[in-house]
Amino acid sequence: MICGRTPDELIRDIEGFHGFVAPGLVIGAFMVDLAREHIGQNTEADAVVETRHCLPDAVQILTPCTVGNGWLKIADLDKFALTLYDRHTFAGFRVWLDLNKAKAHPNVYNWFMGLVSKKDLPKEILIPAIFDAGRDILSVKPVTVRAEFAKREKKSKIAVCPACNEAYAAAQGTPCLACQGKDYYHTGS
Repeated sequence: MICGRTPDELIRDIEGFHGFVAPGLVIGAFMVDLAREHIGQNTEADAVVETRHCLPDAVQILTPCTVGNGWLKIADLDKFALTLYDRHTFAGFRVWLDLNKAKAHPNVYNWFMGLVSKKDLPKEILIPAIFDAGRDILSVKPVTVRAEFAKREKKSKIAVCPACNEAYAAAQGTPCLACQGKDYYHTGS
């Protein structure tokens, strides 16, 4: 069982959320399972992932922590690691893909390090290799998350932009950031 799911249930949940069975997400499931075991099932835990790739989805599928509710933060260090921590004490456990351990599982290691192509290591071989490796490719250590990083952002007062008439966070100033020219898009051709 991985986070209370059979391998088939896990694969189904991954496909339903992520759209396909990503190898990194399967590894991430083992990481979440190991972190949950260490922190304890009854701990009100928040999460930090250290990459934008796959791990955020593993946390969102297997815990109540999501980007939307603010219980999941992404510290984009581009490391394949995550931390579950007690939201009151900030004490937790960091789990990472340990490359020295992964070398004992060549298909997993070679995939992760990009040493083989997807054509040469299809998912039909890689996914079972990941299940076979399980937690053996992971390491864990206790950590304390910095209080300033663990701080939960509260939703600020809402204002209506005088330029576009849309609701926005009043803390942005007037007008809204988009009307100040700090948006992510442009209109027209």
